[in-house]
Amino acid sequence: MSNQQQHPDQPQHDGQILHPQQQPGQPYAQPGQPYTQPGQPYPQPGQPYAQPGQPYAQPGQHYGVAAPPYAPGQGAPRSGGLGRTALIVAASAVAIGLLWQIVTPFLYASVGFGVVELLSNLMNLVVVAGAGTGLVLGIIALRRPAPHLLAAIAIGVGGSAVIGTLVAWVSNVFYYFGF
Repeated sequence: MSNQQQHPDQPQHDGQILHPQQQPGQPYAQPGQPYTQPGQPYPQPGQPYAQPGQPYAQPGQHYGVAAPPYAPGQGAPRSGGLGRTALIVAASAVAIGLLWQIVTPFLYASVGFGVVELLSNLMNLVVVAGAGTGLVLGIIALRRPAPHLLAAIAIGVGGSAVIGTLVAWVSNVFYYFGF
């Protein structure tokens, strides 16, 4: 059946645009307007118009909108709890490190240099372990199909704390050996 012999209610496809077969003396429908031919359904509010290759939008079908990554009726995807946990762990480690830096000068006067040096090294190990855990949890959370903002913040906080502490240790080693 050729294009001229198609049923009048069926849209014609000229290679680029779907348009209804025109009756003599009827203008084309305006772009973005529904077809006004008899027998053609009007789109419902909120439904898209026909797309090339698909003459009519099916109920519940939305062109140009990505389908949700989960099946309808099964609830929303996970809430990103691992990213939140990573941020809490990394921020807690940084907070402990900052609190220790505030307390350290007071300890020098009360307990002496040797004890403070030992306690500082232990606290730095706790900070690096906590920040490293937050960093690893953040990386794992980024690989999951969940919100990524908190995980990305945890990676930034944990990574900067780990790098900062390691650089401080290396500089202390150089001062200790007198380089």
